[in-house]
Amino acid sequence: MAKAINVIVVGTNIGCTLHVRALKAAGFAVTTLVGRKPEQTAYRAAHFGIQRTCTSIEEAMDSDADAVVVATPPATHHPFVMQALAAGKHVLCEKPFAVDLGQAREMRDAAQQAGLANMVTHEFRWFSRNALMRHLLQSGRLGAPIQLTAHFDHSLCAAPVIDVPQWWKEPDSGGWLRNYNAHGIDLIRYMAGDFAAVSGAVHPGSDRGMRSDDSYAAAFLLKSGVQGVMAGSCRAWDYHPSTRIIGSNATADLGLAGVSVIDASGRHQVELPITLAEQLRGGGPTVTTPRERLPAMDDTLYVKTHSSDHGFAEQVGLCSAFAAWIRDRTYRNPAIATFDDGLAHVEVIAAIERSQSERRWIDLH
Repeated sequence: MAKAINVIVVGTNIGCTLHVRALKAAGFAVTTLVGRKPEQTAYRAAHFGIQRTCTSIEEAMDSDADAVVVATPPATHHPFVMQALAAGKHVLCEKPFAVDLGQAREMRDAAQQAGLANMVTHEFRWFSRNALMRHLLQSGRLGAPIQLTAHFDHSLCAAPVIDVPQWWKEPDSGGWLRNYNAHGIDLIRYMAGDFAAVSGAVHPGSDRGMRSDDSYAAAFLLKSGVQGVMAGSCRAWDYHPSTRIIGSNATADLGLAGVSVIDASGRHQVELPITLAEQLRGGGPTVTTPRERLPAMDDTLYVKTHSSDHGFAEQVGLCSAFAAWIRDRTYRNPAIATFDDGLAHVEVIAAIERSQSERRWIDLH
């Protein structure tokens, strides 16, 4: 059995509700937990058997850990990632990757220059249904791709009381465009390729006391020539995911019922090939048990969204691939989202915001 990789987790909310559990399941040794509140950090570290706690990333960097997971609000990603890379640590960073393009480029460039494993937590790539949509398009089953539509609605801000953190309500780091559609943009790129141009807008959540948006909508053109629309809202009163890819021979449809292909012979439910299912494990274990619960966490919808069992196995696959890359610098897996991919979703987000401001299509280069 390979020696465990020592990792520091920065952030005690999603850091604990998601990352610590998945890292442990993937075989990492979580040696240090970093948080702003000493008592809370100590309590959560003790629950997971983490021996060391720190209240600053500077203090944590003197350890012999191999890697750092940055699971903090977006405004802190740049300084924390840059400090970790400077200390020679491999880095897994939460999305949205950065608050602006300058920060995103610096982080990407620093990771590449250091030659360290660098990943963004785009766990949606590890869901079999998303990998299957990519496979259907790339295998030629759909024919020449023509159009892609992607919608994702959630009830996070629909309730009478908004229970998201304060930073989520601020324009530079919060909102639905940045905090969900960083995933949505990445999935479109993962399935169908890079963006060429976008035209979009966001809806302000000012009536709920937010300075950030609660909904987004954008038309886009990909470099492959595929056209499409992406839209979503956290003000919906239900959960509604939908992705469709229309090709010259067939349409692939992803919804709550799974993935179907519709062609001249009708609608057919399809499953991911076994070889691709193995790929999504990232070389790690098969996860069949629910994650360990953390008592005394607040009971808000925001926390519940990030601590449900849904997506845990996929997060373990992502963490397993992170471990594989750390052990073998030549390791590659198409489901891995690197800092290059993080920069790409920041570029598209910035283009949508610029499009709203300038009321025109924005080209991406």
